[in-house]
Amino acid sequence: MRRRRRDGSGRGAGLGPSSGADIMNGVAAAVSAPAPVVGVPASAPATVARARTVAIVAKPEACIACGSCVDTCPRGAIALEETAVIDAQLCNGCGLCVDDCSYGALALSEV
Repeated sequence: MRRRRRDGSGRGAGLGPSSGADIMNGVAAAVSAPAPVVGVPASAPATVARARTVAIVAKPEACIACGSCVDTCPRGAIALEETAVIDAQLCNGCGLCVDDCSYGALALSEV
């Protein structure tokens, strides 16, 4: 078996299936489980609140309702009224509408 060099290169440098690093050899893999929450039954569904990135109309006064963002959106998340209206439930934050807006009315934001 070849040993790892001092600079970290060579076999055994990584933690892959062929690296030989396992609990039997004295090296534990870095696997962590979420800590149990006291007072919550184990059968309760896990809900994690995460911030999502979505497009917003950052400058409504700059929007002239030209419709280029509506045509660009692959998810159909933008509608036109007096300005663009973006449905945050449908938006996946790809940013295509932000790149396409010539007037700088749209921006990406975390919600």
